[in-house]
Amino acid sequence: MSGGKRETADRVKIMDRENNLWQSYFGAAWGKICSIWHNIGGFVVDEKNNKVYADENCRALMGLGENVDSNKFKDFISLNGGGHDLGLPLRMEMLDTPEGVTAGIVYLSKEHFATGILEELDVISQSDLVRLLDGMTSSSLLALVRFEGADRLLDSDCCIGAALKAAVMALPENAAAAFHSDGQFWIYVPRFDGKPESFAADIRRAVEECQLPDEFGVRSLARHSMTVTAGISSGFEVPAKLMHAAGFALYEAKAKGAGSTCCFTPEKYAKQKSDIENIRAFSELLDKNLFTYHFQPIVSASTGEIVAYEALMRTKGNVSLNPLQILDCAKNFGRLYDIEKATLKNTLKYLSKHQADFENRRLYVNSISSHVLDDNDFYAIVNDYGELLEKVVIEMTEQTEIIEDDLERIRVRLEKNNMSLAIDDYGTGYSNTSNLLRYDPEVVKIDRSLISGIDTNPKAQKIVSKMVEYFHSSGYTALAEGVETSEELKTMIDFGVDLIQGYYVSKPKPVLIHDISENIREEIVAFSIEAGDNGKKVYHAADNEQIDLAKLGKKNYSDIFLGSGSFTLVGKSEDNSAVPLSVTIGNGVDCTVHLKNAWLTTDEDAPVIRIGKGSRTKMIFTGSNHIENKGIFVPEGTELELSGSGDLSVRSESQDCYAIGTDSKQPCGRIIVAMSGALDIVANGGRSVGIGGGRCCGKSGVVIAGGDISVNCSGDRCVGIGSTDGDADVSISNCGCRLKLAAGMSVGVGSVKGNANINILDYSMSCVLSGNNLTAVGVLEGGTGNLRIANGRINVSMKGRTLNCVGTRDGAMNCDLENSVFTLYCEGGSVSGVGDKTGSGNVTAKSCQFDVLFLTGDGWGLGSPDGVLTVTDCKDNIKINE
Repeated sequence: MSGGKRETADRVKIMDRENNLWQSYFGAAWGKICSIWHNIGGFVVDEKNNKVYADENCRALMGLGENVDSNKFKDFISLNGGGHDLGLPLRMEMLDTPEGVTAGIVYLSKEHFATGILEELDVISQSDLVRLLDGMTSSSLLALVRFEGADRLLDSDCCIGAALKAAVMALPENAAAAFHSDGQFWIYVPRFDGKPESFAADIRRAVEECQLPDEFGVRSLARHSMTVTAGISSGFEVPAKLMHAAGFALYEAKAKGAGSTCCFTPEKYAKQKSDIENIRAFSELLDKNLFTYHFQPIVSASTGEIVAYEALMRTKGNVSLNPLQILDCAKNFGRLYDIEKATLKNTLKYLSKHQADFENRRLYVNSISSHVLDDNDFYAIVNDYGELLEKVVIEMTEQTEIIEDDLERIRVRLEKNNMSLAIDDYGTGYSNTSNLLRYDPEVVKIDRSLISGIDTNPKAQKIVSKMVEYFHSSGYTALAEGVETSEELKTMIDFGVDLIQGYYVSKPKPVLIHDISENIREEIVAFSIEAGDNGKKVYHAADNEQIDLAKLGKKNYSDIFLGSGSFTLVGKSEDNSAVPLSVTIGNGVDCTVHLKNAWLTTDEDAPVIRIGKGSRTKMIFTGSNHIENKGIFVPEGTELELSGSGDLSVRSESQDCYAIGTDSKQPCGRIIVAMSGALDIVANGGRSVGIGGGRCCGKSGVVIAGGDISVNCSGDRCVGIGSTDGDADVSISNCGCRLKLAAGMSVGVGSVKGNANINILDYSMSCVLSGNNLTAVGVLEGGTGNLRIANGRINVSMKGRTLNCVGTRDGAMNCDLENSVFTLYCEGGSVSGVGDKTGSGNVTAKSCQFDVLFLTGDGWGLGSPDGVLTVTDCKDNIKINE
């Protein structure tokens, strides 16, 4: 040990022995530590006696003499206390002390930059710089520069050295450079008479134009991407404040991004020094990725089960900014894009580590719509976490309009990666109906401002209830966010929202909880039962998507929404039964639905498949497909075409039911059956229709143009194909058709009353009916219209009271028959064969054969009493009671 070091140790030891206050914090070993390592020192401030005790290392590092000015020392501590690196050459760690005493350790940042480069450039130490600043004037300039991009180069130390050399050569002759920490240097210019902005530009230009070495000698200046970020201060008279301002300026420059510069004067410093901590914290947050996240559960409004979590931004370490402060800083410094990138990457990393917790749950991730990631950044994340993206719901949060190109980019990414989209804060800002239609999300989050106090606000109730109805009719899932009271929870469940989120259900937590409070869950279930369990979970399918029904069933989806485009529904449940899912096709869309061995059912009083108003839908069947409990709803103004080589079985049962079409109270849309496979229909209810509705005439008629058709109906009033209560237009061709009906009133093909236009061509048909008043083909009673049957065979077997085989009763329906075989067997009180037993319709028959056997007390064979019968080249074998 040298004599100088021994003297230092002796003096410290004397202080240790003589001062109990010092001894109580640093002990006997401190002198030995300081004699070995000169870059650390200690201090104690006795505030009661206004005395400062500091060892020699501490005074040397701080540039202080033997006699310590206590006020100056306290000012230094107030600027640098708490362990924060504010750009000074020193760091400070405070010790736990009682009131009236302050103690701490001061030390230099780690210096391991290549010493050979420092010696070559004559770079001084930070301690020397502190001493040099003692003689500064108010015109002095101090810059703290940071070289960016060295970490991407092969030899970072040499590259920084080359960049620093270029920067120094651009400086005035009286300038000095001092090492601060890895990649950061002080540049001091005494008596500076230029403009700080020009000074910064000269340094930046010198670094950008310098040649950087690589392992082969020299890196091309056109290829290197190294730059410099600088914080510059001038006009200060106190060295500590000059250094502090330069450090603050560097933090602000870093917050703006690599390559930025920021200049500080005493006036600007005085105005913004209250923001120093926030800017420092924000810069550190981005540089060190000090983000962390809390997770708030999103629960089913019917069961209270957790279905997803929303990731909410928080911070760790010494950074204590809230999300609004972070976003505000990011906006001010142009770093919103960096927030967007960090959020998606960090949350996916968390999801990757906790995949078991997300087996049947999804993660909502906030996104800034005006800062969509570019393709390079997005697909770099996809490469790392692509298989997890199907668990992600991107939640648009920013209250700014999104441009169409960015929206299209989002749509493509959602579709390719099976991601979902949610719109936040609906009802405020840009979250309105027009943008809802543009975004076409799966989930819509109703803003807290509309929900707060909704249980006592009739106007809000009216608005929000209509919102929920609109969301459901459009196929969107409705999520109530910000629910904070039991009364708000009940009101939103009464309105039929699908999902609930808010403090009342569960506050955000730093870990994933597996279940919410049992009391709250039971409350949700009770409210749901009381409200009739309106809860739905809607899957919003993407164009050209293949949808695994069993997988959706496992995820507790209740509905599938299809818009314009082509979709494929595949599969059944694991126990070979139908999956409880309803399908809604949007209003006014052109939609193609491929069903491949798809089995669907519903427990609700609603159709399994609902066609939206004004929509045109084509269903193509492959394999064996089943629709159970309810049918396919085809309202007036829509068109449905069934095709494909596969089979379809429809089972529908309700008081007023239909298999394909509408109930007896509504006119149906146009229904076209052009299948080459089998269509097997069963419809049972008080009033039931196989294919058709309350009325199906004109452009809303039924066209059967292929397939093997079987219709079986029962109830009080039934129609196999046609209309239960109004006019009917029905065309059947190129198919086999079997009808079996059992009802008080029933019609195989046609209408119960009104006008019917029926064309049956190139066919094979059988009608088996039983009940009271029955018609196989035509109108049950008082019918008008035209009936044409040609090129086929029809077998009719009926048992009842009043029976009509082909035609009507007491009406004026014309029948045109050609090249057909009619085999008619009836048992009943009054039977009419072909025509109208009591009406005036004309009957024309050409090249037909009639095999008729009626067992009745009141029978009629061909024609109408008041109509014209024309028979050409026909054979008849008509037997009544024989």
